[in-house]
Amino acid sequence: GAIDRQVPRDVSSRVRPAVDRAAALGRPLLVLTDGELEDADALVEAPLGSRVVLITRDAKRDAALSDLTIPASASGGDTVQVAALITSGAAGAPEGQLRVSVDGTDAARAATPALGAFASTRITLPLPLARGARTATIRAHIEVAGDVEPRNDTLSGTLDIEDRPAAVFVSTAPDLDVREALVVLRGALAIRTRAYLRLAPGVWREEGTLAPISESDVRARASSAGLLIVHGDTAWAPAGSGRRAARALWSPAPPTALARAGENSRAAEWYASSAPPSPLSSALAGLPWDSLPPLTIAGVPRGAITVLTAKLGKQGEAVAAIVAREDAGMRTLVISGSGYAGWALRGGRSAEAFAALWGSIFDWLALGRGDLRAARPATAWARAGEPIPWRRGGADSIVTAVLSPRVDGRASLPTDARTDTVVMRFSRGAVETTTSPLAAGVYDVRTAGGASVLVVNASREWIPRAPSAKDGVLSAGNMSTDAPRLSDHWWPFLAILVLLSCEWIGRRAAGLR
Repeated sequence: GAIDRQVPRDVSSRVRPAVDRAAALGRPLLVLTDGELEDADALVEAPLGSRVVLITRDAKRDAALSDLTIPASASGGDTVQVAALITSGAAGAPEGQLRVSVDGTDAARAATPALGAFASTRITLPLPLARGARTATIRAHIEVAGDVEPRNDTLSGTLDIEDRPAAVFVSTAPDLDVREALVVLRGALAIRTRAYLRLAPGVWREEGTLAPISESDVRARASSAGLLIVHGDTAWAPAGSGRRAARALWSPAPPTALARAGENSRAAEWYASSAPPSPLSSALAGLPWDSLPPLTIAGVPRGAITVLTAKLGKQGEAVAAIVAREDAGMRTLVISGSGYAGWALRGGRSAEAFAALWGSIFDWLALGRGDLRAARPATAWARAGEPIPWRRGGADSIVTAVLSPRVDGRASLPTDARTDTVVMRFSRGAVETTTSPLAAGVYDVRTAGGASVLVVNASREWIPRAPSAKDGVLSAGNMSTDAPRLSDHWWPFLAILVLLSCEWIGRRAAGLR
């Protein structure tokens, strides 16, 4: 019992807390480890006299699933891509097989190659999804002959499957800007995006197939979308129906009037000038504003946060071209003007600037996608020993969730004695927060507005990694306070004095003064 109380239960190999405590006490630190530390770089700050004792282990075959990439959401009937990262141990791993299942039913499998010591490979599998709105559980399992550690052979996660698209792009005046923005939108988000174009009054088409669709169906899908982009007539945007959503309202510039005989007509040219401080400025810093093609601004949008400014003819006062608003986690972006596609069509750094601008716009909006649930897990899966990330869907800054662990894959009843309560506190304007780690398992989460599923996998501690710590006595590293000082030694000053004397004697011998 005494030994059991001394066994650490944080399911991690972090040495930073021990280094900080030893430094505070002013005592050397003795570390006994197999070398597989998560933060071995912290040892350079250990007090003088600290020592690492490396315990070597026999190299054995081991293959582990260290990462599983699952889309944030998908539509029923789609085929999504699931990527698994396989890592080997000290003795490598032979060929094996990777199996992926959806809600307990085998959906895909692939052969895995042989790996050397501490090597890794990524395998991507197409995963067809049955129709029907639900939260599916994706489970990946690797089978390798002679594997010594079964606790790292499986990773599971969740996938929200919806009958309606999570992102909808509607254009009442389609142009080149729409085409290029859709390319970035579908690349920036890991969710299914549907686009609808109005070619004439009352005539709507689905982007891509150009299949006809009624305006009432477009409005219904736009009303249920978590992320809505309206290009053209922004007044077309459907009124809110109680569902929170992130929106982008894009007003393009009207077509340039045709010149009459003997007249020259040219639209006013605006040039992007800067990206003021905003939640998107970090992604826009360093863009080549001086070399970007001109824009045609339709008007000065109003908003609390200026994302992009432009100047008329590169002169005069800068005006806002793109602004943003955020209210209790609901995000809205207002865009003015046309001609952004000219950046992408020019290629080179201009195309990179286009991708950076619209990629950051769509990423920022995607984090504020509406959700009827007060809060839900922010990632498809988590690991034991690590904080659990949550994303807010409602307007409340304090959300209470009831967690019920599943037993043998079956959901618990709300009255089950094993249920637990988690309180999430979101700071002002934030849409994400974290709570304390949980034990490995599958949890049904109930919050105001709906339910979700949380999957906690085995600790990252079981994933093999190359030893990062070395056996021996530690020095103070490169800490400035303990580094050797030049003033602590006498011989450098003597050497400098001898060199100056030799120079003086040499100059006098040459007749110089």
